Amino acid sequence: MTILIIGTPDSGKSQKAEALAVELGSAAGHKKYYIATMIPYGEEGAKRVEKHRNLRAGKGFETIEKTTAVHELVTTVPDLKDSTCLLECMSNLIGNEMHEDRPEVRSLPLETMADAIARSVMTLAEAAGDLVIVSNRFPTEDPAYDEDTRNYVSLVDLVNKELAEKADRVFELRDGLFEQTK
Repeated sequence: MTILIIGTPDSGKSQKAEALAVELGSAAGHKKYYIATMIPYGEEGAKRVEKHRNLRAGKGFETIEKTTAVHELVTTVPDLKDSTCLLECMSNLIGNEMHEDRPEVRSLPLETMADAIARSVMTLAEAAGDLVIVSNRFPTEDPAYDEDTRNYVSLVDLVNKELAEKADRVFELRDGLFEQTK
């Protein structure tokens, strides 16, 4: 089962995702992996990491740090097929992929990059017993956005759309509540 949860930053999507991952993992008797994609920069980044560690404390997750190319976990995690994975968070993963120090990646058209990122995630989804994916939604238009931010927000939106098409279930934040839209 692949579940996508989309919401605005600090909307409670992490708690929703953790609850679903624990429920799925417990029902199937799966090991639970938390796939952390954030590169913590500075004190604020360290605080976010600590907040998320505290939220999932005692829930049985083993943390895997993977900031790009999540499909590589298919060959490095031997019991993936018998696990429930929580991928947190697509917006970090997308930003990391977008700004990776590889010119051949950074020069790709956004649609091509979105497809490559979504394929990487779906490769992980196909190999895992269950995958719960957390992603942000940002306003697509804002006059304050510089070109890089516009590209990033567009890329997040493109990846979200592609993952939503491929996921078994999708939950989106609407009017302050998570609503299942698929």
